[in-house]
Amino acid sequence: MKYNLNQRLRERLFEILSISIVAILFIYTNDRMGNDLSIGIFTIIIGVAGFIVYLKEWIPNRIVKGILFSVCILSIMAFFLGDIWFYRYYSTPISSYMWMQQSNLNGLGESIFSMMDMKDALFLLVGIPIAESFMKKKYPLKHMALVPAVIFLMIAGLKPAKNIFIDQVDITRRYEANTFLRTWGPIGHHVLDTYAYFTDSGKHGLSSNEKKSVSDYFNKKKRQDHAHSGSLEGKNIIIIQVESLQAFPLFQKSAGQEVTPFMNELAKEGLYFPHVYPQTVFGNSSDGELIVNTGLYPLKQGATFFRFPYNDFPGLAKELKKSGYKSYAFHGDEEDFWNRQHAYPSLGFDDYVSIEDMQQDEMISMGLGDRSFFNQSYNFLKDEQKPYYAFFVTLTSHVPFSLPKEKITWKPKVGKEDSYLTKYFEAIHYTDSAIGEFVKKLKNDGKLKDSVIVIYGDHDGLFLKDKQEVEAYYDSKISDDEWIEKYMPIPVIIYQEDMEGRTIDKVAGQVDILPTLYDLFNIKSFSYFGGSMLNGEEGDALILKGDYGSQMKINGKGKAVEFLPEDQKEIDLSDQVIRSDYFNQTKD
Repeated sequence: MKYNLNQRLRERLFEILSISIVAILFIYTNDRMGNDLSIGIFTIIIGVAGFIVYLKEWIPNRIVKGILFSVCILSIMAFFLGDIWFYRYYSTPISSYMWMQQSNLNGLGESIFSMMDMKDALFLLVGIPIAESFMKKKYPLKHMALVPAVIFLMIAGLKPAKNIFIDQVDITRRYEANTFLRTWGPIGHHVLDTYAYFTDSGKHGLSSNEKKSVSDYFNKKKRQDHAHSGSLEGKNIIIIQVESLQAFPLFQKSAGQEVTPFMNELAKEGLYFPHVYPQTVFGNSSDGELIVNTGLYPLKQGATFFRFPYNDFPGLAKELKKSGYKSYAFHGDEEDFWNRQHAYPSLGFDDYVSIEDMQQDEMISMGLGDRSFFNQSYNFLKDEQKPYYAFFVTLTSHVPFSLPKEKITWKPKVGKEDSYLTKYFEAIHYTDSAIGEFVKKLKNDGKLKDSVIVIYGDHDGLFLKDKQEVEAYYDSKISDDEWIEKYMPIPVIIYQEDMEGRTIDKVAGQVDILPTLYDLFNIKSFSYFGGSMLNGEEGDALILKGDYGSQMKINGKGKAVEFLPEDQKEIDLSDQVIRSDYFNQTKD
């Protein structure tokens, strides 16, 4: 009798240990993702942990049970470690839509490893006491394990049950990227995100009233004439989207050497907009390409290039084609990265040149180095006679900014040689020189006078989570307001040889780049969101996700404020346009 009592006691202690182990994995994940551990989230964690532990008791064979439970725990560990690493880079939890983008993992090994932390070893060590599964503990009947399993499942359901039946809250409604995470923790996020994925995927039809709302929005747009209106009509247009380029490196010096000497010259001699805010969401670089080429905001959930690559998008390439332009897209990565091989034709590009079409003679980090990329790309354009639109997407300045030593030509500050910011400056300096050599070729061949160069950053390279690195580099504290005003913006440069240099300090978003180009090239379409940065009005920028993982509005003074109802309506309209394939539905 005493033996049986001791045995049962040991079994109960091991049950508690098992539940604690699984719960700690979830609590650690919640903490590493910057989320507070509320009572509601804690009940979900304990409930799910207990349910998992007792669910395994349905398997009578202890060896099979042990193996399956071990695989289950290891799979949970791997999944939530991925959650942690993803959150460190994107400041948002991974979503179901991201699983559609598995092709993007190619070449990202270095970037993924840069997100790892030695503290994660604790996460792995916690999973070691899995041997409990092999204990000779047996329930007389497997259905006896059902009672505690159901009890724990009921505990997990306390918070959602309260919200649904007492508070009468729609728990599936997501206001922005991190809503589910903050409210429900990592477990609840994945459950509700999966539900949202299956209920929200696919194209949505628009009612007649919704179509009218979209058409009314576009029809109300007007263009103001000014000195630059139509001044670039008929020129070749070369747009360069620079990976991770922010505005603050421009005009920065170290040891008397500028970080971006070439872009500085273009900025001084062309139109320079230093306060443009990135508006990318889950599509990252591809969202930048979408925004600038179409004038649409990216989807609030998932990458547009993956969800709706075959839409009939409006945009620059299609408008220029009406005037006889041929359009090219160039990128030094694999053609299927961000699903570009399907999305680019939908944007109106006639030809897409990727790494598969180039000699792989200078491989850096994720793909072809920018210098070789521009040199080889130039060969596709040098004999082009009629006006063309060439769109370039650079790659070398991608996180973790690991430029080979032989490629480094920028001199760091003394004592800051190993700084993360130094690595960022080194990578941006390299890309700046590669762009400079490309433009010099255009000039030497007499083609620059007939061309317009547009340069902008796709998204931030340094985020709010990197603020301490920046503070350490400059040896000074940076407030959150200062970060938003000085370190979040990306630069936009529009250069043509006959232009008079001008810096325009207006606050704007990436969605304002296309209307500005339409303004300069005398393109009459108004099928876009945003407005020309040359219209003289005070600007602002709507950030769908932002540095903080949540949406915000940057007002004309560079301060973060909350969305107004009309701001949310604009974002929702753009979402409807993409999800319904509006321009295909409304074709004449």
